[in-house]
Amino acid sequence: MEIQQLRHLVAAVEAGNLIKAADDCYLSQSGLSRSIKSLETTLGVPLLIRGPKGVEPTVYGVSVLRRARVILNEVVKAREEVRAIAQARIGEVKLGITQNYAGYLVPELIADLRRERPDLRFTVVTDGFVELLSLVKTEAIDFAFGLIGQTHRNDGIVIEPLRAHRSRVFCGRNHPLASLGSATLEDLHHAQWAMLNSEGVQRGFGLFFESRGLSVPPQVLRTNNLDLLRHLTDDSDLLTVLPIEVVEHEVAAGRIVPLECETPVAQTKVGLFYREGGLLTPQAQLVIDRFRQA
Repeated sequence: MEIQQLRHLVAAVEAGNLIKAADDCYLSQSGLSRSIKSLETTLGVPLLIRGPKGVEPTVYGVSVLRRARVILNEVVKAREEVRAIAQARIGEVKLGITQNYAGYLVPELIADLRRERPDLRFTVVTDGFVELLSLVKTEAIDFAFGLIGQTHRNDGIVIEPLRAHRSRVFCGRNHPLASLGSATLEDLHHAQWAMLNSEGVQRGFGLFFESRGLSVPPQVLRTNNLDLLRHLTDDSDLLTVLPIEVVEHEVAAGRIVPLECETPVAQTKVGLFYREGGLLTPQAQLVIDRFRQA
């Protein structure tokens, strides 16, 4: 039983005669008749009663016709769904975000996509850089975005930097250095800090002071959560280093203050990581392209 045979049977019954049905199907009458006859042979029963006024379904034909219409409708829906998937209008994207960037850029990007394509679905995993690399390798997620850390082996993974984030030292509005708007190297050395806990940031922070012949200042808090660092800096006497873009709203509101000084870990890189040569779905490719644009 073939889809075309079912389509020809439905056309014949709806037209009421084989000549019109053949025209509707862009076939010769003999070609249409052979198709329906082949279906009757396959099923072993007559499907049409052929009379001088045209054709009508037999009791078997009525039964097959009912099923045929359901099948043909499903074929149409399948084609429409495949087309929608190919155009990235429906489907699911599984992406990873490094913990320190979960609140940066991603919420706005997903909200914009949802307004454009309300049938898209998202699964977002937050974890560390190394852990997300593993998820990308095992295809548990389509790709990941965030702070690019250090890796000794990234076989089969493309790491695509998108931009360098320039960072500065920040303090809360009530910090003694806030009124000065600046800090000396001695001020930095004697301060207490809250810092990102990524391997690259921690190594850079330590090297900044050690290369200047100083001991590394104490870190009261290490975290992968940028939101926690922003709020804690506002409410405490701790210094922190954060990307300028990430805290622009807090700076504009006067809640935290950038300090003119040398900056430990003055630059970090954010970007994408995905499988080398991997087949990305149209939906995943769409979201990756939006990250590049943003």
